[in-house]
Amino acid sequence: MARRGRPPATDSAETRKKIVDAARAEFAAKGYAAASITGIANVADLAPSAVYHYFGGKQQLYEAVFDETTEGIWSRIGPPGLVDHDCLRDAVADLVAVTPGRPVGEEVEADFLALVPIEAKLHPEFVPLLERRSAYQDERFGALAELGLSTGELAGFTLLEATEIIRSVVMGWFFERHLRGREIEGSTDALIALIEALASRTQPST
Repeated sequence: MARRGRPPATDSAETRKKIVDAARAEFAAKGYAAASITGIANVADLAPSAVYHYFGGKQQLYEAVFDETTEGIWSRIGPPGLVDHDCLRDAVADLVAVTPGRPVGEEVEADFLALVPIEAKLHPEFVPLLERRSAYQDERFGALAELGLSTGELAGFTLLEATEIIRSVVMGWFFERHLRGREIEGSTDALIALIEALASRTQPST
C-alpha cells in the first residue's frame, strides 16, 4: 500500500526522482492521456498527494519529465563533448554511440522522447516543448555543423544547410531504430559512411 503524503525522513531530491522516473515510464507506456497521477504514484510507491506536492498536476509533471529527460540526454552528448574531436566523422560516431535506444538499454528515455511530437499534436499545451526540443537540437547539431565546416568536411554548405543535414540524418537514424525496436543492421556504419562521403568531396585527388 502506498504511503500517505510525503515519505518521512526521505530526501526530497530522492523522492522527486522516484516520481519523475515512474512518470516517465507511465507516459512512455500509456501516453499522456491514459497515464494518471494515481498510477504514477503507485509505481513510485507513494500516495498521489506526494506527486501533487512536488509537481502540482499532470501537465506540470509531464513538462518536468520532458525537461529532465532531454537535459539528461543532451548533457551527455555535448557540447563540449560533441566538438571535442578533430573531425566531424568522429564526433558523429560518438554522438550515435551514446544516443538512447533499445540497443544501449535506455528504452524508457527513447520511448518517452519519441512520443513528444505526437503528444504535442494531441495536446496543444505541449507545443512549446517542441520549441525547447528544437533549441537543444539547434545548439548541438549547430556545433557539429561548425566543426564540419572548420575541418572542411562540410565545405560548400552554409551553416544552416550543414546543421539541417546533420539533424536530418541523425534524427532519421534515431527514429527508425526506435520504431523498429532494434539496431538496423548496417545503419550506424551507413550514417558514418555518409559523413565520410561528404568529406571526400573536398579532398584533393592523388
